[in-house]
Amino acid sequence: MESRSFLNPAWGVLSPRAVTTAVFFAFALGIGLWAGSVPVLMHRTGLGAEGLGLALTLHSAAYIGAMTLAGRMTRRFELRGFMAALLAAHGVAFFGIFTATSAWMLVLALVVMGLTAGSLDLAMNTEATTLEHERGQPMLTRMHAAASGSFALGAIGGSLISTSVGPLACALLSAAVVAPVWLAVTRLGRRRPLPDPPPATLREPELESAGAAAIQAASTLAVGPRRKPDPVLLFGIVLGLSTVAELTAQMWSAKFLAEQAASLAALAGAGAALYAGCQSLVRLVGDPLRHRFGDVRVITVSLLLAAVGFGVVAMADSFAVGVAGFALVGLGTACVVPCCFAQIAAALPGRGGQALGRASLISGVIRLPTPLLLGLVAARASDATAFVLIAASLVVGVAGMLLALRHAARQA
Repeated sequence: MESRSFLNPAWGVLSPRAVTTAVFFAFALGIGLWAGSVPVLMHRTGLGAEGLGLALTLHSAAYIGAMTLAGRMTRRFELRGFMAALLAAHGVAFFGIFTATSAWMLVLALVVMGLTAGSLDLAMNTEATTLEHERGQPMLTRMHAAASGSFALGAIGGSLISTSVGPLACALLSAAVVAPVWLAVTRLGRRRPLPDPPPATLREPELESAGAAAIQAASTLAVGPRRKPDPVLLFGIVLGLSTVAELTAQMWSAKFLAEQAASLAALAGAGAALYAGCQSLVRLVGDPLRHRFGDVRVITVSLLLAAVGFGVVAMADSFAVGVAGFALVGLGTACVVPCCFAQIAAALPGRGGQALGRASLISGVIRLPTPLLLGLVAARASDATAFVLIAASLVVGVAGMLLALRHAARQA
């Protein structure tokens, strides 16, 4: 029997939903602190733009691989205990990042953090989508709002703390937040494993003859919830585009703004902070938006808005305009990933972890080479050129998705 609370009644009662939301918050705080500290850590370790691109590429590879492996492990281990162990490891991983004194140490620490973050990302989203399914009400987007809000606090805090106190203080702050959340997770009742459902099959002959999984998934979105072909490929591609945009705003904004206005280096995290803050605000109303307009419209408008944001950043001639552009990116990317996660998990009830793992692998094909390419373009051309390329990829991705949907509607 699943416990609905985990604390002694004398201390108060917290629901599994509240605890899982706290995990999202603790997960993102350290990442935000790192994002805001990027200029300081690059200067201390001697890591250049190309080196940062390589480091983030290796980090992404570890992240994607860990998500894929964790998706399988969720069927072998009790989910909440697994999530607690990963949360503890995630908190420890940041000490390697914030104490690194050389480029290779920082790169290695980022790879380790990629392993813990990817695994925890998968585990907490599996728990969240399971809770959403059990309660029969949307809640995933608001949990992602907690993560975005936490990242915003971490990003601006990271730039201020690392420049005034030192990077080690960031690691201590992250650990101080992780510790009580870890304790809360360990006090949650064990989650009873769900039975494996039969594999999903396609009934409609016209869908079976279509061949491409992306078209199959698009047909489902176009004709309504009665048809349930596997949507993992389509949403995996969308995830890839959105996570590329998010990663770029998170990890490159502080460097870009610090170079634009060296006198405001202590506020270089403002771009990532405002990006995540706007993202958090939109995610608070994201579930009603999804219910009212549907995933396709939300994703389309969101990615186009993010493309506009990167265009603004690329043309920015001042610190303030650059920050405003990153804010637009936050508004645009807010609902894409939560909507995709919810749709993927719903496609395979009881096997949400495996489905999310597969989707992360698909998105990784797009996501993995991007940091390295950004680093090369930024070093040999400019950051602005790199941002233009991101904007163009979002526009092309939206156009491709809409063409696939139109073709699928004609075939239905």
